[in-house]
Amino acid sequence: MAEKIKVTDLRSALELLKTVPGQLIETDEPVDPHAEISGVYRQVGAGGTVMRPTRIGPAMIFNNVKGHEDARVVIGLLASRERVGLLLGEKPERLGFLLNEAVQNPIQPVTVPNEKAKCQEVVHYVDEPGFDIRKLIPAPTNTEEDAGPYITTGMCYASDMETGESDVTIHRLCLQSKDEISMFFTPGARHLGVFREKAEKFGKPLPISISIGVDPAIEIGACFEPPTTPLGFNELSIAGALRNEPVELHDDQPQAPETSIADCRIQL
Repeated sequence: MAEKIKVTDLRSALELLKTVPGQLIETDEPVDPHAEISGVYRQVGAGGTVMRPTRIGPAMIFNNVKGHEDARVVIGLLASRERVGLLLGEKPERLGFLLNEAVQNPIQPVTVPNEKAKCQEVVHYVDEPGFDIRKLIPAPTNTEEDAGPYITTGMCYASDMETGESDVTIHRLCLQSKDEISMFFTPGARHLGVFREKAEKFGKPLPISISIGVDPAIEIGACFEPPTTPLGFNELSIAGALRNEPVELHDDQPQAPETSIADCRIQL
């Protein structure tokens, strides 16, 4: 009997889904990130509140994204309760209990040296000739009405400038230009919103990191809100509890320039 794949990041999550019939499909057909990716997936596996017809189908990998020859896009990773159960190693009907247990028994993240951090294997700097974040990341434009290409599950991590407390939350991030990203804040609903307001009050920059391709446990843990996880509760500790081991952070903290509200570092 084959050994079960341990999920620690996006790569291992996809490897696990490949072993389960009906949970993941791939296509080599060329696809445009401008509205076409979401349009195709709507017919394959999009459940929920989108326009009918909808269906609960597999996650999908697009291997041939126009304008991004060296990149692939995955969609629908957490689009069904059954698939989330597979990725968290739990029966679908027990997921609510699992999340409650994780909140009650958090495991705090730990810091590891940079040489152990996979997100530091390839590094790009904004002052490099020809740097363009829109070319590096195949962020899709899901509808014709969107303001631009969006990173839709960017895990944004920052710290309170007064207390040092940290948290991770999911924000929609729109690629505005070659070196600008706009970030949507729901007023009063995210811990990073409080961190940002404090930074603006004191005229200080707020360094953040944006992580893509993380362990699905991190994406799920980051969805909690007050009062379940009050200000000061680092939701990375929920992901740690879900895996029964701490989330690893690398020790290179972003240094924000004095002229900017946010120094944005993207980690893949």
